[in-house]
Amino acid sequence: MCPAYAGHTQQFGAIAGLAHTWKKLRFFQSRFCTCKLLCYIYATASQAGGTLATIMKNIALITLLLFICCSKKAEIKTVLETKPEKLIVTDTLEVFSDSISFGKKKSNKITIYKIGTEENTIAKVYLYEKRKVQWELKDSLSLEAVRINDLDSEIKDFNNDGFNDIIFTTGMAARGGNNVQTLILYSPKNKSLHWIKNSESFPNLMYNEKLNCIDACVLTGGQTTYFLKIENDSLKEFANVDQRDGRIIAEILDVNGKWKEIENIKDEPEGFDRFINFNPIEKRQ
Repeated sequence: MCPAYAGHTQQFGAIAGLAHTWKKLRFFQSRFCTCKLLCYIYATASQAGGTLATIMKNIALITLLLFICCSKKAEIKTVLETKPEKLIVTDTLEVFSDSISFGKKKSNKITIYKIGTEENTIAKVYLYEKRKVQWELKDSLSLEAVRINDLDSEIKDFNNDGFNDIIFTTGMAARGGNNVQTLILYSPKNKSLHWIKNSESFPNLMYNEKLNCIDACVLTGGQTTYFLKIENDSLKEFANVDQRDGRIIAEILDVNGKWKEIENIKDEPEGFDRFINFNPIEKRQ
């Protein structure tokens, strides 16, 4: 046989053998582990009378092919959840912060974030205490608010304990002139926020220095001044002065929990008044 022809025949045989080996490799790789596959290669080469060097060369070659085969496997991604999820977009509408007056002066900081979403508006209130040069979070609240009104925050001592509290707008009354607010006191004992839960029920809250209480003023068909005291986490009415239909009437809550009229006088007002006292009736200047 011609040597050149013989060389080409050997090369063709090697290529054909490689193709056959690749088919076997894919078959075994899909059904058996790598260890079993190598055992199969060794047994096949031994039966064919191959030397140890030839066997090792074949094992090395097919191991390389196995690595290439495995590395080309496509990664299958799994969908973990197909449940529709609503995207919630938030927007910070207003921020108020004070680190001088609220609570223990210059030792506390209060920050209010009014945040709006597509569904509602909330006010998040955070109380901090100064630790050396840093502010440490001590307490927080989340309250419902309205988007249309500004916070109009006011810091003042509402319970005459020597520590300033805060009041800010969180609602809107059906009738104009009634400012719906939330009152939060500072609790020096617990170093926390003391939310007065029904403060929104009494519009236009003010501290009454004359009577050491809180009064509210509500505009309806007439105008009523309510005199309130703080009991736990609520405001409780104990007297009122109502001005309407040409009369000014003062009432108090007696010891039996019943309302008692104590004064009823004629009124010829040029406009409605807010009152600072109910016994005797006295207008706020």
